[in-house]
Amino acid sequence: MKISKDIEVLPGSPNTLIYEGRIVVDQGGKNSSLNLEAEAQLATHGHMDHIAGLLTKAGKKYLPREDMWALSLLGRRAMTYGFSSAQSALFTYDLVKEQISLNNSLPSEVQEVRLPGHTPGHTGYILGNVLYAGDAFFGTRVLEGFIFPFYVDFWSAMDSLKVVKDLLRSLDNVAISHGPIYEKRKMVEVLEFNIKHGEKLVTWVKEAISQGATAEEVVVKVMSKGTGEIKPTNVILNSITAKSILSQVARDIRVESRGVVYWG
Repeated sequence: MKISKDIEVLPGSPNTLIYEGRIVVDQGGKNSSLNLEAEAQLATHGHMDHIAGLLTKAGKKYLPREDMWALSLLGRRAMTYGFSSAQSALFTYDLVKEQISLNNSLPSEVQEVRLPGHTPGHTGYILGNVLYAGDAFFGTRVLEGFIFPFYVDFWSAMDSLKVVKDLLRSLDNVAISHGPIYEKRKMVEVLEFNIKHGEKLVTWVKEAISQGATAEEVVVKVMSKGTGEIKPTNVILNSITAKSILSQVARDIRVESRGVVYWG
C-alpha cells in the first residue's frame, strides 16, 4: 500500500516499510522471504519477527545498539521470554535461528527517534516525513486480543507514546508493525486508543491485586477481559509487562508459599 510518493508499506506481521524502493524497515514475518534488493535494512528492535531483513546481503544493516543481544538466539530468547534453555515448546517465536552480523550503518537520510519501552533500544525511523513507529503502539484488535501490550518497561513505553503524539503534529503519517495501515487521522485515533488502553490496564492490574495476587495470577485475571486465547507462552510474555506495572502500583510485595505476591 502506498502511503506517500516515496513510501510503500507491505502488510504483514510486522508490516514492512519501503522507502524509495531501496531502504527497508522491519522485514520479517510473512515478508521474510521477499527478495527486496534493498540498499539498507533497518530493524526497529531485536525481536525475532522484525530482524529477518538483517540476514540479507543489503549494503547497510542497522539495529539499535541497546538491542545488540538480539544477534544470537540465546540473546533473542532473553529479550523475548526473559530466559532460555536447550529447547522448549514455549519458544513459539523462534523465527530466526541464525547468528546475525551487522555493519550497523544507518543511511544519512534516516532520522532515528528513540522510543524505548517495548525493548530497551526500540527505535522509530522518520523517512520522507513519515514515522515508522514499529511496536511503540499496536492496532486495536491486537490490544483487544492480548490485553497486555508487550513492554519490558511499561512506563517508558507510555512516555514513548507521548513522543509519538508530539511528533505527529508535524509529520504526514505514522505506520506501525502490528495493525492496520491508515491515513493520518485514523492512525492518530489508534494512538489515542493505545494511550487510553494503557490507563485502563493500570486500573485493571490494581483491581486484580486488591486481595493479593502473583504476577501470573494478575495476567490470567486481566486477560480474561480480552478475546485472545490464554496460553502458557502468552501468560509468560504478559507477565513481563505486568511486573513492570506491579512494581510501581503495588502497596506491598511479599513472598508467600505461592511465590511473590503483590498487594494493592
